[in-house]
Amino acid sequence: MTEIIEERDRLVERLTEVLGSLVSTVTIDAAEARPLPGTAVVLVEPPTIEYEGWQFVNITWTLDVIAGTMATQTASMDLLMPVLERLHEQGLNMRKAEPVTYQLAGAGQLAAYQITLNPLEI
Repeated sequence: MTEIIEERDRLVERLTEVLGSLVSTVTIDAAEARPLPGTAVVLVEPPTIEYEGWQFVNITWTLDVIAGTMATQTASMDLLMPVLERLHEQGLNMRKAEPVTYQLAGAGQLAAYQITLNPLEI
């Protein structure tokens, strides 16, 4: 396995462990990023990779924390904020978290936060 895949797998494992029942799933598959009522989901996007010469030197991961359904968007912030707070409390090296709208195929637009991570040490 490559270093990037190994780091991704460790990240998914850590997120699953840290977030517990706050999320219904942590996934790398956008088709699985469908939040259940009362929970959020975390989608780990493919990383941005910076190269210097022939080797990569920096891997940046982006997480989409998605919550609610089309009928429950007003309560979505109440589901998203505990996830952000837990990640911060557990020392995930976050650079920024921006509110975004996530387009879920067949379900419309859902509330989300897009989190950009600093280089990981996991």
